[in-house]
Amino acid sequence: MSRIYLNPLKGRKYKAELSLGSGGSRRRKTKTFNEISQAKQWLHQMEIDYDRGTTFEMANWRFLDYYLHWVDLYKRPVVSPNTLETYLISYSHYERFFERVKMEDVTRNQIQAFLNQLGLSHETGRKDLQHIRACMRDAVSDGVLARNPADGTLQIIADPSRTKPDDKKFMPISSFKKIRDFLLSYHYFLADVNRLVLMIISQSGLRVGECLALKYEDIDFVHRTLRVDESWDSQHLVLKGTKTSHAERTIPLPNAVLNVLNRWIHYHRQVLFKSGIKNPDHFLLLNKYGILPNSKNINETYHQLQKRLGLPSKFSTHTLRHTLASLMVTSKDISIVYVSKYLGHASVMITQKYYIGLLPEQVDVEARKVLKVIAE
Repeated sequence: MSRIYLNPLKGRKYKAELSLGSGGSRRRKTKTFNEISQAKQWLHQMEIDYDRGTTFEMANWRFLDYYLHWVDLYKRPVVSPNTLETYLISYSHYERFFERVKMEDVTRNQIQAFLNQLGLSHETGRKDLQHIRACMRDAVSDGVLARNPADGTLQIIADPSRTKPDDKKFMPISSFKKIRDFLLSYHYFLADVNRLVLMIISQSGLRVGECLALKYEDIDFVHRTLRVDESWDSQHLVLKGTKTSHAERTIPLPNAVLNVLNRWIHYHRQVLFKSGIKNPDHFLLLNKYGILPNSKNINETYHQLQKRLGLPSKFSTHTLRHTLASLMVTSKDISIVYVSKYLGHASVMITQKYYIGLLPEQVDVEARKVLKVIAE
């Protein structure tokens, strides 16, 4: 049953009332409008939504409460601890803006206002928006909302001081080669595990966790390949699956790298045995303390190496992967499809989005080509 009547407490305003169910389960939804036509339109939409199975009870929940419910139901059972943490970090950002907002009252304008005032990096804003969209999308599928207020174009407004510029994501080719050559020619001892990690990443483009999870048997000296099928979580100290199923892959290794790894495995087995360090899982990169290195320590080792080689100490370990990937993408002899599979990306679009045309030298080369065309 539905009705519209003048609300004497609100002046000449119309109150629309929708009754759902009967008896003890009856629920009412009301809303006040300036015009009777608006009230009629709202009632009509509510009746349509009810027929479609919209769950109005959860629509009255606070967005924050529904979001945590959604994370517990759809994400916590299936995502890694690190990924789960990103959802909870997003929640801490939402708390500052959506404290009293109900699910049914969240609007596209509110979401854009949240992004405008977030004041963090572009990547953080992207993740927060991605999580809102996914939550609202499932709310629509579950009948909680009639439409997704996060659909459509929304702009991420980032704080430039918190957003890493491209010149920190991609190092000059000359700097990359200087680091690569040093690491390939270095003679590794047990205290040098962190540097060995850097060498492998510079020659394979592995993610740090993928590299740390490597075992002796993952190196195939006959076929000259490296197998990636696990990842090490340095924060939670657990071995887990790769980032996605596409990240499980087998990639070729240069002879120079195979020679270093062949020497390392023989040395590593012997020195661990003599030191009484057990390695039942055959981890390739177990250090002198009998544990796998921490990703933060590897990053610090990389900064120290940059200083030693007279380079600006502004690049993270992940720039090795970024730079190697860009070199591959810009090579005319390697297909973008193969590069995508080599890097373990879920799609070619990801490879194109992040790696095409961002190396400093490549930008200069393309700029000279443009000037030549203009001058002719």
